[in-house]
Amino acid sequence: MAIKDIIQRNEELELLYIKALNLIETLEKKIERLEEENKKLRKQRDTLLRAIEIALQIKSKEIQDLHLSRVLEYLKASENKEKSH
Repeated sequence: MAIKDIIQRNEELELLYIKALNLIETLEKKIERLEEENKKLRKQRDTLLRAIEIALQIKSKEIQDLHLSRVLEYLKASENKEKSH
């Protein structure tokens, strides 16, 4: 291999390295967004599980339904509020 070929190959590898670094940065940002989304979903799940526990303690089916529908409304309102920010 001539020195010119080595230099050219080195430049090609540098470009590949830069592309790889950019890809890593993009993936890290995506992971951060997914972790935040996961955190929100876990919080919603916990809220729903607690609401179900409370509903199971209520004897009246109508009041259970009302309780759960209000919790769902609360979660939807919270989600819409977060989307607007």
